[in-house]
Amino acid sequence: MTINLVTGADGFVGQHLIAELLDRGERVVGAVKETPPALTTLSQDHASQVEWTVLELEERETVAALISEVRADRIFHLAGLSSVAESHDDPVAPLRVNVVGTLYLLEELARIRKLESYDPPILISGSGQVYGASATRYRPLTEKHPLQPMDPYSVSKAAQEMLGLQFHRANGLFVVVTRSFNHTGPGQRPTFVAGQFAKTVAEIRVAGGSGVVRAGNMDARRDFTDVRDVVQAYIALTEDGVAGQVYNVCSGRSYSVAELLEILADVGGVNVEVEQDPARMRRVDVPEMLGSYARLAEATGWSPQVDMRRSLGDLLEWYATRGDD
Repeated sequence: MTINLVTGADGFVGQHLIAELLDRGERVVGAVKETPPALTTLSQDHASQVEWTVLELEERETVAALISEVRADRIFHLAGLSSVAESHDDPVAPLRVNVVGTLYLLEELARIRKLESYDPPILISGSGQVYGASATRYRPLTEKHPLQPMDPYSVSKAAQEMLGLQFHRANGLFVVVTRSFNHTGPGQRPTFVAGQFAKTVAEIRVAGGSGVVRAGNMDARRDFTDVRDVVQAYIALTEDGVAGQVYNVCSGRSYSVAELLEILADVGGVNVEVEQDPARMRRVDVPEMLGSYARLAEATGWSPQVDMRRSLGDLLEWYATRGDD
């Protein structure tokens, strides 16, 4: 039976990934900051099958102990800080967690590989945000375009990516790195725009069908992929990805923030009025980020299967039935 180690196992993508791996009949070790984990989309049945363990990425000893104890057949490194806005307020935090934490993980894997020839595929979940200002010049963005991060979070993800590739070159680790663009779907937190809109639309539907939605820049366009498609891409890359390679995970189609709200309002059968909220405006932004998944498709045959209307509809229903935890 294939053993999978998933860091950040209680996160948005992590829970969907675990469900898919378990449905395939595989074993999962889920690394989280604390147990029992706060779960949102993972069912009780699935959760009971996971071997939960505590991981604190900022503590070298904790990371080393986990890697020493778990001989996984493949590793999905999803743990880290993911908020662009919060990174402006505390720019050191994403460097400590995303960069130094990943360094600890890679160092221990390199040490064990040298002693035991232990060489599992390691997927590092990166971000399309690393392209930053390049998005103003290149559409669609490919893996050959320059990295020009525009915020501390993106800087941390670029550094994390470089570390992964450096450990592949210097230590022979089987590392593949993703540049994952925006994704959404059931379970996404309201700290992200689609989650925020879905939560508000669900509340408006209950309250009578008309209401106000507070929003930032409605014209910004982003490439969105359903989280369940993202999970399929990650699994495929551990099976067919090329070691030392970087892959965009995206849909190849962009949507404006206004279009997301229009879809949610239509699916929810509500009328909404947009109220501009300066607090929700990003300090630095680009008008559109659009990616190409051609390299991913060539390596694995992957392509997005879940359309945006279904993705947002499932997110809305999740909020209507499960709440915003």
